[in-house]
Amino acid sequence: RALAGRSHASRPAPARRALVTRAAEAGVPTIFGAPGSRTQIVEWACLELGVEFKSVTLNRAIMKSAEYRAVHPFGKIPGMKAADGETGIFESGALMLYVADLSGSLDTPEKRGAAASWVIWANATMWPALEASRGQCDMEALFGPVDAILGNQNWLLGEDFSIADVAVGAYIKYGQMFFGMRVPKTMPNLTRFMADIEQRDAFKSTVAGG
Repeated sequence: RALAGRSHASRPAPARRALVTRAAEAGVPTIFGAPGSRTQIVEWACLELGVEFKSVTLNRAIMKSAEYRAVHPFGKIPGMKAADGETGIFESGALMLYVADLSGSLDTPEKRGAAASWVIWANATMWPALEASRGQCDMEALFGPVDAILGNQNWLLGEDFSIADVAVGAYIKYGQMFFGMRVPKTMPNLTRFMADIEQRDAFKSTVAGG
């Protein structure tokens, strides 16, 4: 699929050293990952927020290499080489917030704090609850407050789509895809939120398709 700034995204990096050199020369952030992983959440964030990026598919040998561990100390995916060609960033939530910072959408400490609250909640609270229960957790306790917020505004942080919606929408979708989770009929606002997300082209080409 065509992604902004994508360079040989479907090909494994040909050599460990070339992977690092390619990223350092990019001038844009390079996402290291694989299909069917949280990599697609970060790609979705880039596309939605207008951040140019490169995407490199890794194999297990490269993930274990010292070169890649300079990007992600634990050798997991996704990882990112920042736009400066030097800084390694890991954990999908951190990557999402970095992308939002690059886009200029988090231009005050307050905006960043509000966005980070949802990104961290999605990664540290919502997804673990869904994963541990295979989508059978107490939906009212988990999503009731979300539904209430969405009853007063279009998106989680107001009337504009943001990185908060990327994080929460992606993990709800993964709950549906992996565990057959269904948003309760008693939550019409969350249902509408997900229906709106499903219509976004960048979502279709990344999380929904990957």
